[in-house]
Amino acid sequence: MEISYSDKKVLIVDNRLEDLAELKMILANMGVSDIQVASSVNMALVLLRETPYDLCFVVFDLGKEHKNGLQLIQEATAERVRQFSTIFSLVVDPDRSKLLFGSLDSSPDTYISKPYSEPKVRFRLEKIMRVKQVIRPLDELLDQGRLPEALKMCAQLIRSYPALRLYVSRFRGIILLQERLFSKAGQLFSSIVSQRDQPWARVGLGAALCQQGDYLNARQVLQQVIDESHFCVEAYTWLARTYRSLGERGEAISLLRKAVMLQPTVPELLGSLGGLAAQNQEWNVAVDAYTQAIKHARQSCFQSEDYYFSLVAALLARDNFDREIEENAIRTLEDVIQAFPDAAIVQFKSRLMVAQVYGRAGASERADRAARNAFDLFCELDLTEQAEWIEVFLEGMEGTSVESDAQMFKQRVNRDSAALEWGKLNIQGMLAYRSKNYRKALGFFVRADSILPGNPSLTLNLVQTALEQAKVPGGERNELLLQCDNALYSINYGALSVRQQKRYLTLSERCADMVKIMAEGKRDAEENI
Repeated sequence: MEISYSDKKVLIVDNRLEDLAELKMILANMGVSDIQVASSVNMALVLLRETPYDLCFVVFDLGKEHKNGLQLIQEATAERVRQFSTIFSLVVDPDRSKLLFGSLDSSPDTYISKPYSEPKVRFRLEKIMRVKQVIRPLDELLDQGRLPEALKMCAQLIRSYPALRLYVSRFRGIILLQERLFSKAGQLFSSIVSQRDQPWARVGLGAALCQQGDYLNARQVLQQVIDESHFCVEAYTWLARTYRSLGERGEAISLLRKAVMLQPTVPELLGSLGGLAAQNQEWNVAVDAYTQAIKHARQSCFQSEDYYFSLVAALLARDNFDREIEENAIRTLEDVIQAFPDAAIVQFKSRLMVAQVYGRAGASERADRAARNAFDLFCELDLTEQAEWIEVFLEGMEGTSVESDAQMFKQRVNRDSAALEWGKLNIQGMLAYRSKNYRKALGFFVRADSILPGNPSLTLNLVQTALEQAKVPGGERNELLLQCDNALYSINYGALSVRQQKRYLTLSERCADMVKIMAEGKRDAEENI
């Protein structure tokens, strides 16, 4: 049956006008009338947010210092504006194409190469479109987020179309990971690797092993993907995590520096590198990484105020602090307000750090004015926000003319926050912890975290308590350690206050020591089988 293109919406992402015009002409000859174009990844993301497309042709090499075409698929997937029903065709040389399909979540559906020709375009499209016609029910369920039903559909499609087993198994593995069925996902990917080794299956297996705390085996699996030079962000981030989780930050930093050299415009890699470099006090590396993360995260789902604050914290931590660094820090704190103009917390934190910058520069009068401004902004926050950031607020006010006012304000916030449900649970948790009733304390902190997720102080309370509970003999030790590791991984270290950073490092080192014993125990148990 001949495929009709007359009703298809197409997006072409290319910044070479002659090539773009040639592909448009070929598609027009094939019957496509609705064609949109974009010259950059960010421009394409804007269009994908507004309109669903049937076909998207994206050139891999969009120029030095520009995001590549693979990043469009990665960022569209992360932002959830990529529909499974959309066919993404990467435009790349055939020799290079085999290195660009290693991602589990964000591989292109197919590829074509230049120079274009209508027979070549037709052949590539019709081959994948016939597959997509068959799995259309699965694509629709995935686009609707109906994962349990999609998992059943995978089994049904494999029974009905055995030739598509490998193709559909990739989606089945993705669903199993998203549903947190890590053991089943690991079994599936291991089976695929043993039968027909695929880089994306190794990435999936590595992720499943990491989620089960089997970091040593995960490292071995993921290293092969890296050694084969696949362009795969997940392989680098998961492999770096195996090193970080076992306390080997230096190795993780070296790996991420290599990843950034290969893919210098990926905010996720840059942010991870910045955080680990900051933990190792490698301030030059951290400053460069956060600077580039800010640049390449703009207008994407990876844009984060934490990158700005982390950059300034790294600048402040340097031994040398001259006028140029001061101006860079102040400019960054002005930029974050422009990037997040409606965020009251961002405005408060920005002025708080301005006070710290001027204090470091020896400009005490400016520091006091900025501290007063930050104090006023803090007073305008609602009680939940004040209670959430009171520690950071108080630490930032130290040494300024409003320090005593801040101390008095803290007493009021502490008193009033006891009426908040999460605040009450946090206090109960701390009281139980001081009584060494760690199980009870953990229950309070978990409930508080469910009400106010992502708060660094609460998360660190939870981790500290869980590590104490993990010392108690029992079957939940490994699960608690994995929860601690996940919680620490979720925190952006660079954006923490100085005291929070010190606490984070202490807990991170304790957790890594315990996780390493757990991982080595898993390996020894396997060797004895």
